Amino acid sequence: MPLRVVMAESSDIYHDYRVQKEAVSLAGCGYDVTVRGFRGAWQAPAGQTFPFRLYTLPVFSRRYRFLRNLAGLVNVAIINLILLFTRADFYHAHNTMFLVGMYLSSRLHGGRFVYDAHEVQWEASRLAAWLEARFIHEAEGLINASQGRARAVGERFGIPLERFTIVSNYPRLEGEQPAPTAAREEGPLRMIFSGGYNLNGNRLDLLLEALRRVPGVDLYLLAFGYQDSEEVLKRKVDELGLQDRVRFVPLVNPSEVIPTISRYDVAVNLLTNPFDELNVRYCSTNKMYEYLAAGLPILSSDLDAFVEEFVEPGAAVAVDADDVESIVKGLHALTDNPDDLPVMKDKARELSRTRYNWGTQEEKLLEMYRDLARNG
Repeated sequence: MPLRVVMAESSDIYHDYRVQKEAVSLAGCGYDVTVRGFRGAWQAPAGQTFPFRLYTLPVFSRRYRFLRNLAGLVNVAIINLILLFTRADFYHAHNTMFLVGMYLSSRLHGGRFVYDAHEVQWEASRLAAWLEARFIHEAEGLINASQGRARAVGERFGIPLERFTIVSNYPRLEGEQPAPTAAREEGPLRMIFSGGYNLNGNRLDLLLEALRRVPGVDLYLLAFGYQDSEEVLKRKVDELGLQDRVRFVPLVNPSEVIPTISRYDVAVNLLTNPFDELNVRYCSTNKMYEYLAAGLPILSSDLDAFVEEFVEPGAAVAVDADDVESIVKGLHALTDNPDDLPVMKDKARELSRTRYNWGTQEEKLLEMYRDLARNG
């Protein structure tokens, strides 16, 4: 009989590629996997199939913040209650909201308790910080997304670094890497931003100001804004008269992101760290690795992590994301040197193929589960 795994996450599972990848990998290795979480629509999206059982509860649109938060609290309570009556061999919490249910269930039913501690929870909220402090020492298996974050969590809670399994959030490449891009057609450079954003920490608003001074670039946003960021950005597009050059394009399923963004010429991420947060300092931004897999040169902020992973190897151009003049220079570096773009594209694909892909991480996850099963 296969070993049973139950996972829970409070994000929209249909757009949470990390949860999907881990669940698919475990299911592919013979585990019986069930995932519980949220969905961003009243009806589950049609056409998506997974090799694991998926149960989701709806939440309201971000436009209705109070109702969304209320639905989230109710959903968390319901899922934690269901977990108490769920028998499994492994109870895998992807965030703090399900630590209570996962821990109690593991003790009630004799399973192993796994905590995916890849976020810096004490920077998120007091409740998340308290829950993590209370339950992290109870977990038999600990996962983090980067050495830097794992070291910070370990130092805070007195946990040796070797107790963490580092499973970085790199994309799965099988069947996803696009064919080499044909020569770019004449016309504006097509720049894509993919993912969620908050204008307090990702300066897409300053990118718009820079675009007004660099006419050879159009911006496409496969994106959603946290809080009121999307509404603010749309108003700024109108104020700057950029309606014909900035377009919001529909979101796609996680498995379709890489083929979709590969149709563009360059990518952008202007993430900043105004409050010197560990969560940003040791970022493991999955969208950046998707850019590499799509073979896209990147215009990035000058965060240390971005410079080390993308700029120094030759796949990105770094700018001071808080300075419009610096962003303008970065845009010109891309538009004024067209012969550099194919070289950067090749470097991006090479980095993805050799280093930043799920194949380099999957075995670490599976080995942690094997160790827990052997020691159970």
